[in-house]
Amino acid sequence: MARQRHLPHAPITEALIDIQATPRDGLTFDGLKKAIEATDSQYYVKGPISQGTFAFTLPPEGNPQSAAESAQVGLRLHSADEKYVAQCRLAGFTLSRLPPYETWENLLEEAKRLWTIYVERLAPKRVVRIATRFINNLNLPLEPGESFQTYINKLVDVPDEAPQIVETFFQRFRLFEAASGARVILTLALDGIPPAGGIPVILDVDAFITANLKPADGELWTTLERLRELKNRSFFGTITESAAELYE
Repeated sequence: MARQRHLPHAPITEALIDIQATPRDGLTFDGLKKAIEATDSQYYVKGPISQGTFAFTLPPEGNPQSAAESAQVGLRLHSADEKYVAQCRLAGFTLSRLPPYETWENLLEEAKRLWTIYVERLAPKRVVRIATRFINNLNLPLEPGESFQTYINKLVDVPDEAPQIVETFFQRFRLFEAASGARVILTLALDGIPPAGGIPVILDVDAFITANLKPADGELWTTLERLRELKNRSFFGTITESAAELYE
């Protein structure tokens, strides 16, 4: 594992804060759209967010039947510089920071500002889930056939007798921290080797916890800070010191 510290050139391709909430009674997409469009959030509406459902039935007699439906459940908004993307949904809110990533403090402050607007305009009843997720592209300086263990701690390795050039892999863990009740989904993936320019291994760390909070409860932000600390432990526990040094 690597020592935890600030990495000036962290390999973050997307960092997000997600808050899921129980909507107020009677809230519709049209109501959400009117409320958000009337708000001076300093973001512009990019388009609607749709959610699809699929049903399959097998009647006692006759052929199987299927039906698909799609409903609009929120709006996608972008900041003027295209560095932030916000999703305002009937059942929650997500803020994503795209490259170049700045600091956790900036992301958190922007999330607080927009969440305040969301609560004022849409009046959700309760916060039921809190999460922070960081997607990293490690882009490792490896040649085909070299061991990933140099940069990734405890990644399942290739047997000595097998071919040594790894073209793709996928490793995913869902982890539970008993002391806090939080969970982490930790994913490592490689989807092909480019002709040149490093090996693009994705390290995705999603830390989350169920909740039962009032929307304006300050415990929301305290919980996010704890999840961020858990995310950091998971990230630095996954990479080696050699990997961390790549991003200093």
